[in-house]
Amino acid sequence: MCAMGFLSAEVDPWAVLGSVLLLLQWAMIPHLLGQRNKSPNATLAWLWAILLFPMVGGVAYFLLGSERVYRRRLKVVRDFESRSHRPGMAVPCPHFAQVPEMERINGMPPTGGNQAELLGDGPSFFAALLRVIAEAEHHLHLEFYIWAADAAGCRVRDALVAAARRGVEVRVLLDEIGSLGTRRAFFGSLEEAGGHFSWFHTFSPWRGRLNLNLRNHRKLVIADGVQALTGGMNIADDYWTGCKGPPYRDVHLLVVGPVVGQLAGVFAEDWYFASGEALLGGEAYYPAPWTGGDVEMQVVPGGPDNDLNEIQLSVLVMLQRCQRSLRLMTPYFAPEEAVLSAIQLAAMRGVAIELMVPARGDHLYLTHVTRSYYERLLPFGVRIFEYQPSLLHAKVGIIDGHSALCGSANFDVRSLRINFELNLVLYSPRLAAELDELFEVNLRDCEEVTLPSYAARPFRHRLMEVLFRPLTSTL
Repeated sequence: MCAMGFLSAEVDPWAVLGSVLLLLQWAMIPHLLGQRNKSPNATLAWLWAILLFPMVGGVAYFLLGSERVYRRRLKVVRDFESRSHRPGMAVPCPHFAQVPEMERINGMPPTGGNQAELLGDGPSFFAALLRVIAEAEHHLHLEFYIWAADAAGCRVRDALVAAARRGVEVRVLLDEIGSLGTRRAFFGSLEEAGGHFSWFHTFSPWRGRLNLNLRNHRKLVIADGVQALTGGMNIADDYWTGCKGPPYRDVHLLVVGPVVGQLAGVFAEDWYFASGEALLGGEAYYPAPWTGGDVEMQVVPGGPDNDLNEIQLSVLVMLQRCQRSLRLMTPYFAPEEAVLSAIQLAAMRGVAIELMVPARGDHLYLTHVTRSYYERLLPFGVRIFEYQPSLLHAKVGIIDGHSALCGSANFDVRSLRINFELNLVLYSPRLAAELDELFEVNLRDCEEVTLPSYAARPFRHRLMEVLFRPLTSTL
């Protein structure tokens, strides 16, 4: 009895708990090493975090480090795909027929016969969005990363409430982290009018989803299955009227044609993942498309639920095929080595490359991370411009004056590998010329970064670059 009492007195329950937690943390290492989608640098960074920072490193990895999400698929996937993809096969695509890898990467065929309108600023985007909402007759499906509870958010919500009251099916899907400042109660009037609302639920413990690091960064509107809006705009005053200064500079597209069926399929999969409701209403949700346009399009829906990294591979395809010119606009530039090397190689073979980024981003550390890559671009002849008036939020690539890449994905590790993103690759000399014109307009408000000016940057900027650059490897 005395011996047992002595042993029990010697046992420190806190030490036991600490040992158990430490073992659980180390047990995450096999999971980390099995993450095939994670880059070697990111794997090494998380490994050191787990080993060197007991408890903290393990908890951080548990909440932020896991990339894969195994999404439930529709039970009637064959019927669903036939309804959403079949229209895209009706019109030939002479340009994309020469780029067969795009279909293999993205799992759906390119579509011809589309028409697209460029919405090159916030006022034109919101005007088009409110018009589409007002004209809808059967359904409106909206998916956004940020929906702010400000004047813009109220204006669009109230337009949806009016649509729901006249009998239109309304569904709104938001990322719960991106829209952190907006409560579900904000959409109470929409639900009372018969509309439907759901968070994307990447972090949902009761569903076994514990991924704080994943974001649904897509921006998509489907109206009656015949019109779609997609690009980089969110629902907030920052994009429409501006809050503390000029509005964010961004780009969106209004599209009509066979591609809308594929975009409707993207929303349907996301809605099913979030809510469990399968949108298989036949002609109601996937009507026969109009095919009178001249724009070829390829949908690129990237996400961590696929090992292919569709966004990054599609970017690499476009960089590989670029022959004369490449113009990029992105708020964040922190690509993986493969993309950076492809840009360098394109510059070496004589492609004129211009990169436009904001002078001041909405995340200070990402501004310095972006600038840390200048030394990998300027010596190769890449011209870099920093947009001054406000946040340049557009995610656009213009290739050889005839093709373009436009959507929600930034040129950074998070968009290329981790987020759920949605891009359109399009072949249209007309649209490419309009995007070139927009690039030229933006250039008037830019300052060019040169090798001498970059070398003369203040020491504090160099220090910030050194401190923040490694953070990109933990994503």
